[in-house]
Amino acid sequence: MTPAFKPGRRIPDVRLGTMGGTSVAFSDFAGRKVLVYVWASWDASREDLPALQKFIEKHPGVEVVTIACDAQGIDHPMRYVSQAKLKGHWWIDATCTLARRWGLKQVGATILLDENRCVALAGGRPDKALLGKVEKALGRRAAARRMPEPKVDVKNTRVEILMQACTNLLTRKRVDDAIEALRKACEEDPSNRVIPPQTWALKHPEKFYAGPIDQAWLSRQPVVVPRS
Repeated sequence: MTPAFKPGRRIPDVRLGTMGGTSVAFSDFAGRKVLVYVWASWDASREDLPALQKFIEKHPGVEVVTIACDAQGIDHPMRYVSQAKLKGHWWIDATCTLARRWGLKQVGATILLDENRCVALAGGRPDKALLGKVEKALGRRAAARRMPEPKVDVKNTRVEILMQACTNLLTRKRVDDAIEALRKACEEDPSNRVIPPQTWALKHPEKFYAGPIDQAWLSRQPVVVPRS
């Protein structure tokens, strides 16, 4: 987890799209607690959605935002959202915007934000122990106070441009060119763990979506798909 998720620290606002095609931002939840889960259809973090749905049923008054990091668009993540019968808010980050604005370069991350958009709690995948801590934190209300917006890098958007190019290329069925765009994005940000698995998910979708992810196969692959 990055320093941005240190408890008490306010995180930058982020504007993304929903899986329904609307534009949303965390500032829309001002004055409310928000539980955020960052996941992906190409990662084992997709298996946590049923647990989140149980949490939502137990705490219907809590805003729960799930963010799928999928350059391929909404089709794959919606499959797992539907299977889990997940409620709450379904967002998508197809361009690695979270990597630049929050420094978050992995999936399977859980963050509870308080009423001031400050981190109340942060951890990995939402297992029973972590969700128990979340429940305890829900009872603590943040003090009302004015806080400045955190500064973020607004200029270095090269990775996001390449990820958007990947998405656009996929709409035209140009898979090889989309993989090349992902490869270049990896070169721009080699510490980003969200990008490399997506190259393999594009090249070998049967290893990711025909059933459980073939983790044994994936562990034997290079970090990035080699050039043809």
